[in-house]
Amino acid sequence: MISMPREAGDSKAAKCFARETFCASWQLFSRVDIPTMRGVETLTRTNYAPAEFERSLVFKQYYEIAALALLLGLFPAFNLPTMQLMFVIVLIGMAMSFRQLDITSFKRLVIWRNFAFAQFYVFFLINALVYPVWDSPRMHYRAVELESWGTGLFSLLVSALWLQQKDAGRVKHALITWLPVGLTITFAIASYIYFSGIQGKRITIFNSNALVPPLWFLILTMASFVWVFEMSRFHKAWRVALFFMAGLMIVYGGARLVMLAWMVSGLALVVWMYIQASPEYRTRVLLGAGLIVVICGFGIVLTDTLAQGRLVARMAYLLQVDWTYESISARFPRLPIWSGALSVVADYPMFGVGKANERIALNQEMDWEKWFRAHQTYISFLIAGGVLALLSGLIMQSTVLAFLGSKKRAIFFPAFLGFGLVVTMNCFTDSIFQSAVNVQIFMVATLIFLRASDAD
Repeated sequence: MISMPREAGDSKAAKCFARETFCASWQLFSRVDIPTMRGVETLTRTNYAPAEFERSLVFKQYYEIAALALLLGLFPAFNLPTMQLMFVIVLIGMAMSFRQLDITSFKRLVIWRNFAFAQFYVFFLINALVYPVWDSPRMHYRAVELESWGTGLFSLLVSALWLQQKDAGRVKHALITWLPVGLTITFAIASYIYFSGIQGKRITIFNSNALVPPLWFLILTMASFVWVFEMSRFHKAWRVALFFMAGLMIVYGGARLVMLAWMVSGLALVVWMYIQASPEYRTRVLLGAGLIVVICGFGIVLTDTLAQGRLVARMAYLLQVDWTYESISARFPRLPIWSGALSVVADYPMFGVGKANERIALNQEMDWEKWFRAHQTYISFLIAGGVLALLSGLIMQSTVLAFLGSKKRAIFFPAFLGFGLVVTMNCFTDSIFQSAVNVQIFMVATLIFLRASDAD
């Protein structure tokens, strides 16, 4: 029960009343519990009236991170433009709070998560400077690499500074409330494009690769299950719906290997929920999971059937082999690509050929006109810079291990499933981190969730 302060002139009581009123109304709107707003008196800096305090709290402390959470959910659909808009919001936020920065702000940046990403950007920035491009008509590749990794390093610095100024509780609330909104909008756009037939039976939405939308939709969907036991029934049901949407996104993109990641991560999620649930609710978890499997399976098969069974046909195509290398290679083109990529690694085992030359080296090794990467992230690292590049990539990915810390594992295991398990499974079948955009969204999303973890 919220009560008015007895004395109208009591400024401190008025502040408390405004804070309680705003928290109560916001909980009613979003249907999730928001954490206590610690240190709120330090945010006001002046004696605001209740209305002024509320406006300051909403617009200065929340709207930026809410916008980023929404745009994060839109990334599977819009890709690079979404990242650019997110960066603009961060820059504006930093410009508005620039005077609050001091030497302590920069000292607080020296933590493992920031170092892990920074060393990756620095390594490939040096890689672009050191290795000349082999093919003279493609000399612009070096400029592209320098721009990509230099921008990424600057983005890391600004994003890390910006995030440390944000209250972890509000970051958590924004992710719970607005990330699923962005993902749902992405799914609605993808469904319209798919059923309208304007991109055929395997859609890319606004990406250049059909695998990008279902992959990142699945990654972010798994991460959205963090704090699921704190959520209302509405938000819990929404997460289950998102998992079903992720399966349909895989059908829309005809992504066979992402479907495998969807099944494995879904099974791991059910096991985690069963372990974390109270003993009296574990039977409900299993029954609910079984019902969801039936509904999702039926919905995915029905949707694929409406597309003349494209995903099922692509998966069945892999089984129509004589189980010889030649037959399997004809059905699974990644095998000859991996073979050629390993030959390049064998020729340049220690220092590689430079990231800009990966496709050129593969083209020369395999003597074909297809313009492919190694289709395996860790082999691509070896081609780009040898053992040091592989080590740098593994250090960069190690940031997700923070979600498995003893104090965070019970809550943040879904985030590890998304940014750890799903991403790593994809790394074994695609060169995901050879794209600077993928590295940047992985960095931003991981840092946002790690910042939110500080609230627990």
